[in-house]
Amino acid sequence: MDNLPLTKSSKQWKVQIAEPDNEDKQSNISHNPDLYNFYSMDVTNINGNNVELVRVEAYRDHPGSTSEYELFTMDRESVKATGPIFHHSNFPLYTKATKLKVLVTWTLKNDKSIDKRKFRDQFTFELQ
Repeated sequence: MDNLPLTKSSKQWKVQIAEPDNEDKQSNISHNPDLYNFYSMDVTNINGNNVELVRVEAYRDHPGSTSEYELFTMDRESVKATGPIFHHSNFPLYTKATKLKVLVTWTLKNDKSIDKRKFRDQFTFELQ
């Protein structure tokens, strides 16, 4: 990915992929840059609704396969309504991947039902 940061938005969320930013600078460097590189991700609530972020999932494709490979799944609860509410400082991404899919699942804080209704947005980044 040469043109960082990459950003996708919906009515509720903004997802940004950027350079890795772990405080331990060695953790941001790939030991095999022909195979994988590191990136950071921010998920921000841009609508201002009172929401609870339930889960952020990231998947990539793999040449010659119809399956998607999970990069990470992070469960979060009781997040602030504004600002970057999810940050991943350095996730690895296969250099031959052509798509990065990010799934954001959330609920509304004011939902008083026993089983809170979940909402989900999907963001697909074309990498090559």
